[in-house]
Amino acid sequence: MCDALCSAVYVARGGSDAAAGTKTAPVATIARGIALAKAASPPRLVAVKAGLYEEQVQMVSGVSVQGSFDDGWRPGTARTEILAASPAVTFVDIAAPTKLSGVVVRSQDATMPGESSVAMVLSNAKMVELAEVEVRPGAGGNGIGGTDGTMGEPGGPAGQGVQGCENDGIGCDDCARPTSGARGLSPCGMNGGYGGQPGHAGNGGDPGAPGDGGALPGAGALGRALNGTEGERGADGLLGSAGVGGAEYGAFSGLRYVVSSGLGGGAGGPGGGGGGGGGGGGGTAGSCDSYGSSGGGGGGGGCGGTAGTPGTGGGGSFGIVARDSQFLVRGSQVSGGRGGAGGRGGSGGGGGAGGMRGEGGEYGGGKQDDAGDGAAGGDGGAGGAGGSGGGGGGGPTAAIVCLGSATVAIPQTTLSPGTGGAGGSGRIPGAPGLAVPVKDCAIF
Repeated sequence: MCDALCSAVYVARGGSDAAAGTKTAPVATIARGIALAKAASPPRLVAVKAGLYEEQVQMVSGVSVQGSFDDGWRPGTARTEILAASPAVTFVDIAAPTKLSGVVVRSQDATMPGESSVAMVLSNAKMVELAEVEVRPGAGGNGIGGTDGTMGEPGGPAGQGVQGCENDGIGCDDCARPTSGARGLSPCGMNGGYGGQPGHAGNGGDPGAPGDGGALPGAGALGRALNGTEGERGADGLLGSAGVGGAEYGAFSGLRYVVSSGLGGGAGGPGGGGGGGGGGGGGTAGSCDSYGSSGGGGGGGGCGGTAGTPGTGGGGSFGIVARDSQFLVRGSQVSGGRGGAGGRGGSGGGGGAGGMRGEGGEYGGGKQDDAGDGAAGGDGGAGGAGGSGGGGGGGPTAAIVCLGSATVAIPQTTLSPGTGGAGGSGRIPGAPGLAVPVKDCAIF
């Protein structure tokens, strides 16, 4: 009496794909063995001698593959091992009983950032049986780190007020009205206010100008021989919003795992310009009238730091990914591997310093007589720091992932979750990758 082995297609490492696929003239690759078995009517069994086969294997409906035969084509203790890029073995559109037994299936480590490693994929596969197999995926690829933000540009310094001077008729000096202290300019448009001009004789000084962003100016002197008041400091810019770290698990798009990357932070806001200082009051001492000194300008606001960019997520490591499939795993060991680490989240850039205020005009000595002094403007506000980007989520791991309507039975089978990848580091770290024996599977 003859069993399926009598008519099998035989595969051995030392064979040739030009051979007939018999015991004495085996083919060299499992793929060639499947092609010959499929061409027969009815399809034949593929018997594979122990050894390492570095090839991707696509199973065909109705064609079963049995491994781990010894040199005499008897079932042995040495194993048939399939090692290939992800996925190493696929079952697609299987509609007749199809069995894979006596083999070790390993996918290679991912070679691209965030790439996943999957040992075996089933898609629209029914009546599939895996018996006495070991399924071990490679490691997922690490995510890419984000970039740090840049520091905001500083605000420009303001100009000092001009000293007072005598200005009267015959027998007295004659000078022009002292000009305002110049405002500090800001690269991000938050300029300081001009200083106030001084009063003459018995008149008070002018107020300074407000800074962009709302800093109040200093009031001018209210009358003769009085000093102006200082301008208000510009407000500091708002801090940029913080990013968000990647989650422990992303999502599948079709049969491809999509990583869980972090989200970036927001840019810091600009600081406000300082208010200009108020001008001093005029003077009337002796026989000559004079101007007071003018107010200093307000410093320019510093610019906000730019945001840190997020890290991308780590790739997953999955033993079996099944979509819309029904299959049996019997007497086997299936594991997840090691998830890729999430990429580091970039730190936000610091805010630029506010520009220095301009001091009020110096006292002009005897020529200013009793006229009042102008006051200093306010410093510019500092820019807000940019928000940091979130670290990428670590790559998840699972022995079996089910998508769509997939169901699985696992008698006498051991499932191991593997090790999830570390979450991306940084000020806002990503979550470590999920590690579970099964994900979203209906098990019977």
